[in-house]
Order: sequence, then structure tokens, then C-alpha cells
Amino acid sequence: MRFIRSIFSGFTTLLLAFILAVIIWATAVRVNDPVEGRTLEVPVNIIRKEADVEVLGRPPESVLITLQGPLSALDQLTPADFTATIDLSEVPYGEVDVPIQVSSGVELIDILSVFPESAQLQLEQIITREIPVDLQIRGEVARGHRIADARVEPETIQVTGSADRVDQIAESRVIVFLDNDREDISELRRPTFYDMGGDVASTVGLTLNPREVEVIVPVQELAGFAEKPITVDWNGEPAPGYRLLDVKVEPSSIQVTGGSGILEGLRIQTEPIDITGLDETTTQQVALDLPEGVGLIELQPILVTVEVEPILTSSVVQKPVEVRALGEGLEAILDPEEVRVFLFGPLPTLDSLAEDDVRVTVDLLNLITGTHVVEPFVSVSADEVEVRSTQPAQISVIISGTVTDTLEAPISPLSLGSQLSLQSTGSEGRGGHQLFTVPVAMLPIEFQLVGNRLSKQEF
Repeated sequence: MRFIRSIFSGFTTLLLAFILAVIIWATAVRVNDPVEGRTLEVPVNIIRKEADVEVLGRPPESVLITLQGPLSALDQLTPADFTATIDLSEVPYGEVDVPIQVSSGVELIDILSVFPESAQLQLEQIITREIPVDLQIRGEVARGHRIADARVEPETIQVTGSADRVDQIAESRVIVFLDNDREDISELRRPTFYDMGGDVASTVGLTLNPREVEVIVPVQELAGFAEKPITVDWNGEPAPGYRLLDVKVEPSSIQVTGGSGILEGLRIQTEPIDITGLDETTTQQVALDLPEGVGLIELQPILVTVEVEPILTSSVVQKPVEVRALGEGLEAILDPEEVRVFLFGPLPTLDSLAEDDVRVTVDLLNLITGTHVVEPFVSVSADEVEVRSTQPAQISVIISGTVTDTLEAPISPLSLGSQLSLQSTGSEGRGGHQLFTVPVAMLPIEFQLVGNRLSKQEF
């Protein structure tokens, strides 16, 4: 008994010593490697449900996790040590709140919180349906014609999108409008989609394959009917100076009826039209020259338009240069005094230009005395005539004042007793001139220089 007590007492002491050692060790560890908290941003991975699911809403791209653990372990952590997942594989369709799961294989680290904890999403099932295309034809083809096998290619369109929207679409339609068509119709058209109630359904956000269909409407002639082009029969020549530009007929073709043997190879011509001397575009109604056994399906006026235009050519004329806006008391000398003007326009108009229809001028407004180089301006009375150039392209102009100089005879160089001989026109003296003398000191005398002679101005 005493032995057992001794063993038990020793075990208790040993256990207490061990616990005390652990406490001392843990305390020492905490002092050297304390437990702290830290936040870390981790990217979010999404596990899809399946390929035919559309996720509406915007799941978070990352989450912020709060961690706790020894400082030495926290310092070694990276976002790659954690996995944040939104698992949609088992989530039903519709609006759902999916939790974000974060896991890690790091020991001694506790995940205290995750933000955000979940993602608000809406899952839509993606389906594909074949929607038929209904071709509807409005209007009629031309008389003597019929519609053969009208169709669209392809006959259906694949519509892919969320089940709720795709299931609402009932059909698609393409409408073709005819207006007396005579030829086949082949064009690409985009169908319009309709819901179960017959209203137009929006396809925004849906995938259409293809988006357009080819509409084919064959138009055929009935037996005993034919569409034949009209040929204009004309003769003669336009007026001199004019040329024939075009001959048009409206309509350009016409429907006729008759036996198949007659219609094959038939040419429809108008009655002859004489265009001799024509000098303007003209339109006139004509008759058709139809052979026996051929009739018109519908009577309609046949209009022929004959277009003529003047022949365009060039012409050169020599014209004097006129001066404009020369200042008062100034004279101008032009070099050269005439220029050649190059004109371009209709031949009849050029031939009919009168002398005053083409004028060449130089504008000397505000120009002072001296030598100037100016460009001549050409005016033509006919608007349809174009001035191409002038030769020369510039005119040299010398501007000077009128030769009138007033001199006042000085007194100082002459003595008061001097006399000045003057010559004046009159009936006395030789050659019809009169000589007389005037004392210089009597009064101031003005003279005018005329040519090389000094004549009396006043005294």
C-alpha cells in the first residue's frame, strides 16, 4: 500500500512537472513568435454548372479573408496558399445566393472571416431552337408573268439564348413587296421575329444563326406573252455646231402578245424620227411599228427623248486693254496695249460673240505714279463661255502726272533794271507773233511750259 502511494505521488509530481514545462514552453514560444491577425485578398474561382448555363449578375473577382496564427507562419503566406470557390455545379436555375468557400492546407492558421461570404447570382438555362421562316409576298408581278416557286434559304434560323426568352419566340417572317416585277428577285433579308401573341419579339442578347436568309422569288413569262425592248429608229443630223448626245425611250421595254412563233426573235421599233437641224434636247411621243399578229398587253404612251449639246471648242480673240479707275490728273501707258484672250465654250456661242461681248480691262484704282504690273480682267457676256487664259498674263503700266509745270520768275538773280522779252500770239510781228518787253521788277510773272517753249501764263 505504501508502495502504491509512493508510485502515485511520484506520477502526480511528474505530471505536474510536465504540464508546467509545457506552459513554460508555450509562454516562451508566444513571446518569441506571437499570434497575430492579418487580411489577405484571394482570387475567386467559379465552377460552372454545365455548358448550357448563362450566369446573370457579376460574381466577385476576389474575396478578403481574415487570418490568425503565429507571426512566423503569417509572414510566409501568399494568395496561392488559399482557394476561394463559387461552386455552381449543384445550384438550381433561378436567383440563388451561393456561398463562397475558402480552403487552405496551411497548418497553425485559422480563417476567421470571409468577405463577401456569398454571391447573388441568377442562373439561366441556355437552349437552342430552330425557328421557321415564313415568306409572305405582297403585291403582284407584271401582267403576262407569274410567280414560280418562291422560297427562303435556309428555311429555319437557330436561336440560342436563355430558355425563358427563346421559348417565347413562335416564328419569324420575311415580307416581299412586288410592284409589277418582271424579273427574278434574289436578295438577302433579315427576318422579323414574333412571339406567341403575334407581337414583335426582341432578339437583343440572343444568338441568331444565320442572321439573314436569301429570298428567292422566280418570275416567269406566261405562254403567248413576252417582254421586248424598244429600239428607236431615227435619221438626220443635228444643227451645225451641235452633236447628238443620247437617244432614250420611255418605257425601255413593252409587253406584247402573240403566237410563240412570232414573238421569238421579235424586235420592236418606233416609227422613224427626223432629228435634222435639232439644236436643243427634245421629247416627243411616238408610235410603235408592230408587225401583224402582235398586240400590246397595255396601251401606254411611248416617249422618245433626243439629247443634243453644243460642240465645245476653243477660240482666240485679240482685244485692246481698257483702263479703269485711273486717278484724276494721271496718265497711263500700257505695254502691251492689246492681249490675246483664249476662250472655251459652245461653238455656236463663240461664233455669235459680238465685238463688245468680250472686254479686257485693267483696274488702276489707288495706284500712284510709277511702274506697275497688273493682271487684266476679261469679261464675257455669255455665261456659258469660259475664259481660259490671256497672253500675256500681266500688263506693264507706267503711270505719270499730266505735264503741267508752273514757274515763278525769280527776281533776285536779275537787276531791277532788267527787261525780259516775251513772245505772244497776235496779229503783229513776223509769223503772226508780237514781241514786247516787260520790266522784271514790275510784278511777279508766271509762265507755262508748253512743249519746249516757255509761254506767258499771266502777269
